Formats: sequence, structure tokens, C-alpha cells
Amino acid sequence: MTSVRHHVWRASATVLILALCTTPVRAQDFVVYDPWSVAQSLIQVFNLVRQYTEMTRQGQRLPVDLASRYRGQSVAWTLQDLASLYAEPLLKALNIGDPSGRAYTQVVHALDVATDILARMPTDQQQRLRTVYATIELADGIAKRSIDQVGATRAIGPTTLQTIRVMEQDAASTLDAFNTETALLNKINTSSVLGLRLADQSNQFLLNTVEQLLIDTTRKRNTEAGVLDATIYQWRYGQTYGADLFRNTAADMDSWRMR
Repeated sequence: MTSVRHHVWRASATVLILALCTTPVRAQDFVVYDPWSVAQSLIQVFNLVRQYTEMTRQGQRLPVDLASRYRGQSVAWTLQDLASLYAEPLLKALNIGDPSGRAYTQVVHALDVATDILARMPTDQQQRLRTVYATIELADGIAKRSIDQVGATRAIGPTTLQTIRVMEQDAASTLDAFNTETALLNKINTSSVLGLRLADQSNQFLLNTVEQLLIDTTRKRNTEAGVLDATIYQWRYGQTYGADLFRNTAADMDSWRMR
């Protein structure tokens, strides 16, 4: 602001001196002045002063301490307590991430491979086994990825929080170097980029939530489908099966009596 003030006053003084000290033109024995040129010069000086006044007004800061008045509070990132007998691998993964998914497999029942028995199962039972098996595989995959993303986010959480605090300090700085037009644009752009990164993390967590809901919906659907299939089977074959069972049981009893 001091540099702008210096240049404005220097230009104003130059124009005013030129306007007042214009070399007169002599026509015969009379000194002739051009009032139009003088008026234009004075108008330019007036406009420069008015522009300077407006720039000074626009450059005024808020009459408050921005750093303390608008300071936001953030919750510090906390780590999972590893003091556990058997859950330590999973808790550690929730702190730092686990791309391999080994920590999750260490705390859940291992899923046996059933390909060797499929050929000995009835066709309808094979399909039921595949359906339940696939649902468990989907749940395991989503759980492993969710644990890794939660741990990775918690690991970089303190760094992200420190970046936000530094940006807050720069936004409330009273130094002239932090309040030029270029500096303001840089701060705005930086905050926008940081906002995009935080939004991307939020979208990933929302995606994990949607996937978990998808697994729950799939399990409920499979359960309801199994119950409905059993009901249909009962209504389709139950009466005939019951009649045959009663007939064979009665025949066996009659045969036993005859013995």
C-alpha cells in the first residue's frame, strides 16, 4: 500500500506541475494560455486522488483480531489402544492401514474352500452354497478395504490438521505480504485444493458405507429368498410328501402287527 501511495502522489504532482508550468505561447505581444489543457490536467489530478482514496478505503483491514475472533477448533486425531490380547493386529491396522488385509484375516474364522465337495452335492444345494459363499467373500473384501482406508486416513490426519491450522494463521495474518492480490488468490486456491482433497476422503468413506449397506441388503435378501423357497417347496410337495409318509408309516405298522 505504501508503494501505491508513493506512485499516485508522484504522478499527481507531475501532472499538476505540467499543468501549471506550461510554456506560454506568444502571439505578437500577448501571452496565450490553453484553458482546456489546464482543465484536463486538473481533472486527471482529481481522478488520481479519488482513485487513491478509494484504494486506501478498500485496503483497510477489519478492526478486530482475526486470529482469535474467528479461530476454529478441531478434534485431535486419536489412535486405537493396542492393549488387547487378540485384536492387536486389527487395531494396529486401524491406526496405520493394512493394504494386504492380513490383520483382518487374523481375527476372523478362515473360510474353507468347498470346490472338492460341490460335485457330491445336489444341484440346488450347490447354488445355495455358491450364493452364501460369494456373500461372505464380498463382506471380507469390503471389510479389508475399509480397515485400510480408515487406518491410512488416521495416519495422515495430524498432518492434514496441521495444514489447516497453518492456512488459518495465513488467512488471519496482518502482514502486507500476506494481503496482496496475488497472496489472497494463492490462499483461496490453496484452500480450494485442500477442500477437494478432504471431499475426496469423505466420498471414499461414504462409498464404504454404501458397500456395507449393499452387503447387509444381500444377506437379508438371501435369507428371505431361502425362507420363501422353503415355503414354495412345502406348498408344492408337502401334501404329497405327507401323504406318502403317512401311507408308508401305516403300512409299516400294519406289517409289524401282522408279525
